[in-house]
Amino acid sequence: MTVAPPLRLADCQLRLPTFEGPLDVLLRLIERNQLDITDVSLVAVTDQFLAYVAALSDTPPELLAEFTAVASRLLALKSRSLLPAPPQEVEEPEPDDLTRQLRVYQAVKAAAGHLQVRERSGLRAFARPPARLDGLPVTEHLAPVPLPSLLRALRRCFGRVRPAPRPYRPTPIITLAQMTSRLLSRLRDRSRFSALLGDSPSRGEYLVGFIALLSLLRQRVVDATQSTLFGEIEVWRLDSAAEAADD
Repeated sequence: MTVAPPLRLADCQLRLPTFEGPLDVLLRLIERNQLDITDVSLVAVTDQFLAYVAALSDTPPELLAEFTAVASRLLALKSRSLLPAPPQEVEEPEPDDLTRQLRVYQAVKAAAGHLQVRERSGLRAFARPPARLDGLPVTEHLAPVPLPSLLRALRRCFGRVRPAPRPYRPTPIITLAQMTSRLLSRLRDRSRFSALLGDSPSRGEYLVGFIALLSLLRQRVVDATQSTLFGEIEVWRLDSAAEAADD
């Protein structure tokens, strides 16, 4: 049994007024500026491809995906050619000081590239660079830097790298037994649960206090009620627990 070769986008032959051949060749010619995109009708390209697909018995999804990619690139090139180009600025002769600054910038950039290559090679000791790098003088316009200035720059660099230490304040931990003792010591008749916890309890105190309240409810030491959803919880001591405490 002979297996048919897979379909490719190159099998789709286009016949346009300005081009005849595969679709991928058309894109390549346009990208290389060997064919003007404005002379190509994308509507005609799409119609011929759809006619080619309609004639096939089974259209693989890879073929459609490849055409979508090529068509999107053609559409981008077409849109770019139709949009107005920004006005070109008239180049003026550069003054002498700007030329000198550009030469200094090129020299510094070449020196920085040389130092970066040494650092990536594991050479952490940096000697004086050669007189010329890539045909450009390195030290022609660079003034010598005194040692105190280098030390100040090094201190500033270390100051940025090492952040200031922050004091660590650990969160106080309260145990379940301590919270249970706090609730019972502050319980007077009918008391609000939030008042039993303290003036400004933390989230952890709320959590441990609620567990302690559930433990006291299970032991039938106290009773509680909540009139509304998410409302205040009222707690009171049971009579049997109060009598036992008095005895």
